[in-house]
Amino acid sequence: MYILSIIRNIYAVLNKEQKTKMLLLQLFFAFSAIVQVVGVASIAPFIGIISNPESIQTSKALSTLYRLGNFQSNEAFITGFALLSIGMIFISNAMNALTLWLQLKFSIYLGFDFQQKLLNNFIRRDYLFHKSTNYNKLISVISADSPRFIYMVLQPYLLMCSQAFVALIIVAGLIFLDPTVALGSTLLIGGAYGATYWIIKKTLKHHGDVITSCSRAAQALLSEAFIGIKDIKLNTLENKYTENYRNISKEGLNSSAYIALSGDLPRFAIETISFSAILFFALFLLKNSSDTANVVSLLSVYALAGYKLLPTMQQVYKSISSLSANGSIVHSLKIDLAEVVAPVAPTDVAPLNTVDAIDLHNIYYQYPNTEAPALNDVSLCFAKGHLNTIAGPSGSGKSTLADIVLGLLTPAQGELKVNQQSALGNNLYAYQRTIGYVPQHIFILDDNVIANVAFGVEKEHIDLAAVNQALIQANAMEFVSKLAQGLETNLGQDGKLLSGGQRQRIGIARALYRNNKVLILDEPTSALDIESEYDIMQLLNELKQKILIVVISHRPAAIKLSDTISVIADGKLVANGNYNELMTSNNYFKSMIEKGFMEEH
Repeated sequence: MYILSIIRNIYAVLNKEQKTKMLLLQLFFAFSAIVQVVGVASIAPFIGIISNPESIQTSKALSTLYRLGNFQSNEAFITGFALLSIGMIFISNAMNALTLWLQLKFSIYLGFDFQQKLLNNFIRRDYLFHKSTNYNKLISVISADSPRFIYMVLQPYLLMCSQAFVALIIVAGLIFLDPTVALGSTLLIGGAYGATYWIIKKTLKHHGDVITSCSRAAQALLSEAFIGIKDIKLNTLENKYTENYRNISKEGLNSSAYIALSGDLPRFAIETISFSAILFFALFLLKNSSDTANVVSLLSVYALAGYKLLPTMQQVYKSISSLSANGSIVHSLKIDLAEVVAPVAPTDVAPLNTVDAIDLHNIYYQYPNTEAPALNDVSLCFAKGHLNTIAGPSGSGKSTLADIVLGLLTPAQGELKVNQQSALGNNLYAYQRTIGYVPQHIFILDDNVIANVAFGVEKEHIDLAAVNQALIQANAMEFVSKLAQGLETNLGQDGKLLSGGQRQRIGIARALYRNNKVLILDEPTSALDIESEYDIMQLLNELKQKILIVVISHRPAAIKLSDTISVIADGKLVANGNYNELMTSNNYFKSMIEKGFMEEH
């Protein structure tokens, strides 16, 4: 049964401690249900006493209470019994409120824990996972699916359990009074809700899947809209994006409305049928019984039972509907949480004191589900004191090679060595802690220059002298000093007001701040003008005696200023040497340079 599989998945995503808390919560629900029912049920005897005061003396239980309470008159007893009923109702409602508070507290605690676990799980996955996975989906799982699980699955499940206990106790009490009427009423109400659910359960699941799909699509569209705002403005695509978002939102909201209405609409019909049945039952009793007081007392019991049972059954049905509609996300969360993640690099591994050479021996790498290798038998050596450049057309394998040099991808065959030592285990971690990586597009924090250079360092631990030194080394201090507030100037979201050259210098300063021994730059000059490109390459030439530098580039100007050039094409090393050697001895390299750029051929 679909609902049972959802419940099994709910428990599957909980750890041992959370399962124990869930069990204790269920036991409390059972106790709370008893208190709630007793509180409401205390009204029925009071109504019976008012309609027939003589029962105080004729009823054995009431007469015993009368003597124990030392009451002097029936009026005093009725007043005392009224106060007792009020007290019971107060305790009942207080217990109901406490139950709700515990439900919310437990579910919100789980929501916080789940979001933390999902982020931890995703961020610790290996680099290949992130390279092949749309980050919008990961964001949607954490920011949308996890809260949806809490508010649309877990909370309804807890509410269903608590209300089911109440319903069972009420039905048990009614069976004690009159089994035929009790079972008939239960079958009438329960059957009506059961039939309604059976009719719409598949539709509920469909609309739940629509909400998931729309949530993913909306996340992706909004991300595209703001990241690509320049292209959207230039091509006047504002209306297209807003219209697409409107359609996605409309579809998702329609499904949400259907689920909400499916949970609430049956209540009106079933309440009408149920209370009509009580009224007809009252007419039947009055017609066939001469004891009016007993009829009133009995009807008050059934009316109070209906008053409590109907909303209880409605809530159980509504919770089951919510579980059916949103239960599919529990299965996906279960898979996400169960994935084995890469171990976190130990923090006690010290970085290497120096890196003089990085060697790659017979490197072979092929991405999953691809036919051809990205790298095939590549052997290279990058030495300190040289400006090392990896060049090649788009799709040639140079970025894959850089990822292997960074230690982010593990080759299927071959070996990465650093200072003649295999980069494995702690050696790899020590090596990675010496690397400064400058991507093609520098990520800029919406913060000041200091925070951007000391990226990832808590503000109270930032070394301002090191920040200044890094900016000077990166030739960035000149433009930083001209900013409105100097080092304290906020660079804005993603540094939108910085030029390409300024962004690159901030990126290089960030790498230098940590006193890294290796600097790897991915297309550092691709977005720069000729003058800025020359300045960056001159800066790297100044740094190469202190740091081992590897540049990925397809720009001829950058390539000309390099000491050692390794050309990759179709995953193979087709040229390796300095610029003059390759121009005279390698026709492929010469052809690419003469064309003015390293393009696909």
